[in-house]
Amino acid sequence: MSIDSFIAGMPKAELHVHLEGTLEPAMLLQLAAKNGVELGFETEDDVWAAQDYPDPALPHFLDYHLKCVRVLQEPADFAAATKAFIETCAANNVRHVEIMFGPMAHTVRGVEFGPMFAAMERARSDACADTGVSALWIICIDREHTAEEAEAMLDAAEPYRHQITGLGLASYEEGNPPSKFEDAYRRAKDSGYRLTAHCDCDQRDSVEHIRQCLDVLGVERIDHGLHVLDDSGLSERVIADRIALTMCTTWRPSDPEPRRLRAVKTMLDADMLVSLNTDDPSEFASRHMTHMVAAVQRVGGYSDADMVAFARNAFVSSWADRGDVDGWLADLDAYADSASSSQS
Repeated sequence: MSIDSFIAGMPKAELHVHLEGTLEPAMLLQLAAKNGVELGFETEDDVWAAQDYPDPALPHFLDYHLKCVRVLQEPADFAAATKAFIETCAANNVRHVEIMFGPMAHTVRGVEFGPMFAAMERARSDACADTGVSALWIICIDREHTAEEAEAMLDAAEPYRHQITGLGLASYEEGNPPSKFEDAYRRAKDSGYRLTAHCDCDQRDSVEHIRQCLDVLGVERIDHGLHVLDDSGLSERVIADRIALTMCTTWRPSDPEPRRLRAVKTMLDADMLVSLNTDDPSEFASRHMTHMVAAVQRVGGYSDADMVAFARNAFVSSWADRGDVDGWLADLDAYADSASSSQS
């Protein structure tokens, strides 16, 4: 069985993907035209070309990302994005996905939280029923905003609390340490939210930010989390406490291959709960799960067993009901056994 066929058929889960980063170029341009948003792109090729973010990539990527999210203005726009992405998950044999969304980037433009989220949730429910994909919501604080604005976001989300599973922390990291949002995270934990936070790659004070996520915010996951490898104490802690790491091996058009492959293999071999995720699949050349994961295996020289282990970690680390997780794990094991038998 070829790598592409093996990865396409393998049951998968994704824990680190942003709804706003799933807008395919065609939909992006369509919504821009409908809502009168000037992006500076005429064609889909223009969109792809703009995604070759220069180093340091993170701030340039975020500038591009926040420019593009302006096309989402009406509740129907958010619903369309949700439906399209869940259908893409089904096409990639993603059984379960936990979708991050950042309301601050929209409410600051005058988009009302209630109608926006209600439309997203209706679209999620309908698309999951149609496709069989399981999907949960993670609401994200954009860390360049104030602690008071984070609290206001939680206020706006309160009527929909039973439909939102987790709280995350994303966006511009430099100068915005996790400790800035200690009160919001304490409140979210008391309200029953599951907790995660971004500690992105190659950022200033990365190790200290990871410590703050664990000690101050009390997270169960770290999104990315590459720099746990920089500190033996942190490495030992995430292993012992089973802190999940949602790594993203994304790449840009000019990158020769998936990034950070040695690091994710080191994490896997150390028995860390590391998984592979697309982050913003319509804003990177790495694209959606099957394409990205197959490239990781091909370029990294990983075994089929390694790829099954990454998938297993994603299911185990998910916030889905344990009965559903057990069923997906059984399907994954059966698939791995069948693939192994066919090659022997």
